Amino acid sequence: MDIIADIAMKNRTFILLFFTFLLVSFGWINTVSAQDKILVLKATHENAVIYDGENVKLNWKLNPKVRPDIYYVNLPYKKSKVKLVTDQGAISFKTQYGKSHDLIVLLNGKDSCFVRILAKEDPSFIVLTQNKNKPYPLEIPFTMTGSRIYFKGLLNQKEEVNIQFDLGAGTSCVSKQSSEKLKLLFSGKLMVSNTQGINEARTSSENRIQIGDAVWNAVPLTEVGNMKPDEDLIMGNSFFRDKIIEINYDRKVFLIYNELPKNAKDFTKQAVFYEQHRPKFKAEITQNNRKYSFWFLFDTGREGTMLIGDDFTREGENWGKLKELQMLNERKLIRLDAFIGGRAFKDIVTNAADPLKPTGRPTLFGNQILSQFNVILDNKEGILYLQPNGQSHEPYSDYNRYLKEVGHK
Repeated sequence: MDIIADIAMKNRTFILLFFTFLLVSFGWINTVSAQDKILVLKATHENAVIYDGENVKLNWKLNPKVRPDIYYVNLPYKKSKVKLVTDQGAISFKTQYGKSHDLIVLLNGKDSCFVRILAKEDPSFIVLTQNKNKPYPLEIPFTMTGSRIYFKGLLNQKEEVNIQFDLGAGTSCVSKQSSEKLKLLFSGKLMVSNTQGINEARTSSENRIQIGDAVWNAVPLTEVGNMKPDEDLIMGNSFFRDKIIEINYDRKVFLIYNELPKNAKDFTKQAVFYEQHRPKFKAEITQNNRKYSFWFLFDTGREGTMLIGDDFTREGENWGKLKELQMLNERKLIRLDAFIGGRAFKDIVTNAADPLKPTGRPTLFGNQILSQFNVILDNKEGILYLQPNGQSHEPYSDYNRYLKEVGHK
């Protein structure tokens, strides 16, 4: 009996050492001690959910082939809590910048899914080069065409470019009409979803972009065909995720900070979270005597007022409850009121997507509305600050304009 027990103990020891060797090989642990412990969660289905902080809920597909399968915390610079939930249980972690948490999800009792929760910048983050001779804040002038923001910049230290600043852009882009004259080298391809649908696009890496005193190296650019003729590049919030930025429409200047400016106390503030670095904020709309609260994309690159996507219309009975002025290209043209930053925008006319014919475009507010606020976006803490500005009386697409367009007086 003692011999059998001794053999069993040796077998268990061998299995434990072999499992530890695997963890070290995959980079899961750097040193082994009595305190090292990899948490294990069970699941019978590959569909899981990640809750990140107070506002992020993300569907997560368990994949035993990716080791590790990394989830990048939505606000890596802010201490928070992330929870992974399967159909069999849940595990929570307190996050802190630079720290990671590893766990194994045992799928159907046989497949090990290695998941890492990482509070650092994701690979698409673009680092701003610090110029020691130019302390923060960096102040950059901009111009506007319609309601869009443009910077004059320099590409690869020789080509002058017109850059659209678009907080609704998930990636940095170059126009097909500009890429040849800019002498870009293309070395890869990826799939892009935009107003032209889902298409394969060429990519160029290792580019240098400068606007004012701000410089970024190793910038990837994706070639797209849906830009305006006078636009060369599009840059979004991936350039500023470790910064605080201000858009001052009254002065036509864009400011980059390391610390929150003192004037933020004069703004109304609210939380944001990010999808592909794109900020989303909560606003209220009222339509057909019903009030809705929803997370809208803060899209400075959209010329119009707003858009109701199928992410909104597929929730509950939202699609059926929206009362249309008319149907237009399988969308409902609707009239609504919106409430943003303490301001009411009455009688907006916009369109809503049919959830049975999804486009993949999110619910958003465009810069015809958003440019009526001076904006501070604290990407470190996930806070949006809004203050009505001198453009607060600018017209937008409303019901009176709609009546004129359809021939009513």
